[in-house]
Amino acid sequence: MFSSVSGHRSETRKQLVSLLAGAVLVLSLASPAAVAAGQGAATVSYRFAVVNMSDILKRSPQSAAESRLLTEKYSSQEKTLAEEQERLKQEKDELQAMAETLPERERVQRESELRIRERTYSRKFEDLRENLRLDKDTALERLQRQVAEAIDAVRVREGIDIVFKETDFIVASERVNMTEKVLDYLREQFESAPDANDVVITAPQN
Repeated sequence: MFSSVSGHRSETRKQLVSLLAGAVLVLSLASPAAVAAGQGAATVSYRFAVVNMSDILKRSPQSAAESRLLTEKYSSQEKTLAEEQERLKQEKDELQAMAETLPERERVQRESELRIRERTYSRKFEDLRENLRLDKDTALERLQRQVAEAIDAVRVREGIDIVFKETDFIVASERVNMTEKVLDYLREQFESAPDANDVVITAPQN
């Protein structure tokens, strides 16, 4: 008798567990829309857009201004070094042509002086290249910051929630492409700035 009652209780527990597991499975398979509808929740929509960052960096007036500043700063130094390099080459060619006719002592002295000047030129060239690289990196960082601020300003103005750059998607329609709007915004900021080489992007208001 006890074994019969015990077996019945065991069977009842198994049925309850099975019913609970089924209920959990049904809830887990319910769609988010169905759950939201059951709870009376409103549907949330998001707006997104895409931009071509490389295109903006190339075509923006701020980019042209940065390039112009670098050219103005380094063009004279590059010209001076180019002229010095040409003089060193000419003197080296002349020394090689006269090597057999020059006294040994004079030839050795002139070769030593030429090597010193070549080393000095090399140091100047490396210094120029390093300074130019640092200034280019600084200009690029400044330009990227201005572009990012412009994108955010246009995003807020247009009521966009998310903006993707060209490396974040495969293809997109022109309807969601706001590259030209960002370029127009950058042009407006550039033209209205007191100093075209010191453009400050207006911070967007969320």
